[in-house]
Amino acid sequence: MSIVNEMNDAIRNSRGWVLDVDGCLMRTKRAGGAGGEAMPHAADLLAALHAAGHAVVVCTNASEKTPDEYAAHLRAQGIGVRDEEFATAGSAAAEYIAHHHPGARVLALGAVGLTDPLRRLEVEPADPGDPEPADVVVVGAMDAYSTAQINAASLAVDAGAPLYTTVDVPWFHGGIGKSVCISAAVANAIGWAAGATPQVLGKPSAALGETLLRRLDVPAAEVTVVGDATVEIQLARQMGANSALVLSGATSAEKLDTLTGEARPDLAVADVAELYQLLVPSLSLTQGARP
Repeated sequence: MSIVNEMNDAIRNSRGWVLDVDGCLMRTKRAGGAGGEAMPHAADLLAALHAAGHAVVVCTNASEKTPDEYAAHLRAQGIGVRDEEFATAGSAAAEYIAHHHPGARVLALGAVGLTDPLRRLEVEPADPGDPEPADVVVVGAMDAYSTAQINAASLAVDAGAPLYTTVDVPWFHGGIGKSVCISAAVANAIGWAAGATPQVLGKPSAALGETLLRRLDVPAAEVTVVGDATVEIQLARQMGANSALVLSGATSAEKLDTLTGEARPDLAVADVAELYQLLVPSLSLTQGARP
């Protein structure tokens, strides 16, 4: 598979990068790179960006584990991401809720990847057994949701609590088949019961885009978002950034042909190995450009 679009100057001159995990840096069946293997030249791409002094955030819509756990797994696969460079839909959701709902009691249906960031930000937790409904409900990924949790969440949303979800796409793609996004399914079930639509706080939300730009500290026009799905293209548009699509996961060449206008990426390549080969000449000229 060859280059679909020629690289433009905006991507070639980018100094900030948002890199997706599943179907992009990693080939896997499970979110966050779990149980998978590194894509060819994924480690080389990240190492080259570091050597050039560029700002990087590795970002996944996974939310079951904490960012440092996901980062450690990628390092075990040879991809040298730093803990502070890793963002998840769970950590982004926690930051948004802490900023926009100070003092609220939050019912979090999710594993440690959601509850730990909320705890670190000193957000007051609500319990399904509390006599009063929660002020805010947020749903992330976990292995099992109890009837008590779903009932308490539905009652809270029915009483007026905002309903958030880390993800609002039906399927997860990691380059090896697909599986249902359980957090989106549960959030939409709660919304169906309570007559509400979940607001997504992971990709491709503006809330996540704001968090990423703060971390990168690079003008949006000098940022490129790299991923395998249309949500990464949408995220780039939300941020005012550039979009590079890899055809190694959720998006096929046939689907790419159907994307037009703002939905079409600025660059489409077979995988991160091809992106790495395209970027090597310009990266070698900018080594050490950023401390």
